Amino acid sequence: RVMTSTSLTRQLSRRVSQTFAESVLNSGALFAPPDRPDHELERPKTDVGASQDMLQTNGEAIVNLLNNCLGSGMLSMGFAFAKAGILASVGVMLLSAFLNRFTLLLNVKTNALAGTDPSSADVGHKAFGQAGRVSLILLYTIFSFFCCVSYVDASADAVSGLAALVAGGRMPSLRTTLIGCWAVLLLPTTLLRSLKAVALLSFVAFLGGLFMLAAVFSYCLSELAHTGLPALSSLAWIPPSALDFISAFPILLLVFSVQAGGGVVLATMRDTSAENVQAVSRNAYALVMAMDFLIGIMAYVTFTDRVQGNVLLNFSPQSWTAVVARVALLDLVVLSYMIMMVPCKLAMIDLAFGKNEARLEASPAQFYGVTLALNLAALVVALLISDLSLVLSLNGAVCTNIVAFVLPIAFYLRIRSSHEGAPLLSGDHAPYMLIIAFGSVSLVLGTIPIIGKLVGGSG
Repeated sequence: RVMTSTSLTRQLSRRVSQTFAESVLNSGALFAPPDRPDHELERPKTDVGASQDMLQTNGEAIVNLLNNCLGSGMLSMGFAFAKAGILASVGVMLLSAFLNRFTLLLNVKTNALAGTDPSSADVGHKAFGQAGRVSLILLYTIFSFFCCVSYVDASADAVSGLAALVAGGRMPSLRTTLIGCWAVLLLPTTLLRSLKAVALLSFVAFLGGLFMLAAVFSYCLSELAHTGLPALSSLAWIPPSALDFISAFPILLLVFSVQAGGGVVLATMRDTSAENVQAVSRNAYALVMAMDFLIGIMAYVTFTDRVQGNVLLNFSPQSWTAVVARVALLDLVVLSYMIMMVPCKLAMIDLAFGKNEARLEASPAQFYGVTLALNLAALVVALLISDLSLVLSLNGAVCTNIVAFVLPIAFYLRIRSSHEGAPLLSGDHAPYMLIIAFGSVSLVLGTIPIIGKLVGGSG
């Protein structure tokens, strides 16, 4: 029930910004299933697929997949390159893109086998009962929550840079800036109960991300034109240390994780043949790969080992290109914070009160109480962890590994075993078990440096 109403889904499905809104409003709406490899995708058991003119073209679907990927995580790609080294970063990006796309399409297959509604958490219930359903909802809620925390940190970074242009040396503390951004820019947007403008706002946020990307490119090119390219020997091609590599690894996993909304994209295309689904997902991941690589390599080559977890912190406050980048970032994070807070509210209201807030079933006290509690929690975590790259690492190490690599495989194997009688430990399942092992080891190893930083107070 952590999903939009049918009428709202209809409104969203015709727009280029549809999938970002659907992915956050349908936090339990994970995947859309292909029936068999040589058949078209089975339409969701909603009205989304009722009319061809309400479905997406291939181009719209690709843009919508990009919309799920382009966010504040791009700003930490240069930092990841510096920590992991150029060659290792590219290798991990290729592995991450391959595994994320594989499990995204596997989720499609799992829903087909289970005959479950892809716009709900029914697949979790079908696999592991109520525990599976609740786990699925909570994990996507936690994922969305930490995205909100990253937006609080990113908004404070952007405002600090803009304020430096005006205030000079008389700058408020980071804590004051965080609280001010949260209270003035972020909190008020989440108090809006109507969801009618979500599609438009998500598209505006997407445009902000594109403008920010262009501004970062422009600034880095200008810096390189002025200072020249660094010596090849000064660049890290392999990880400087194992700990550096492990600290960058979760970020490189996170930027390709679109399991929350990717399946909705695939289910609402006009052509849902297996070949077309493969082509659309392949092209979308190739574009994400290219854009993340370019911003990462540009940021790293420009600032080398000085690149920060948010590359905008390396930008001069006096540069108008930097001003454009920070304004575009504010547009992206303020609107994205509002949108990403929606699944958190819907999930908590559903679990706490058994109400479907997508249909405005909660009382005002329940809605505003949950909304305020979630906002306060996001502020507290942002105050405790003000480093954007650390928040992204935490989300990538914990949520991405579970949501992208562990749960999809576990659901698929359990449902396949129950439907086809295949033993869980059969030889055919060995590759799937390797992915679960990869996600589990990555979770443990990725969490170690994060705990070290948190305990050491470097967050």
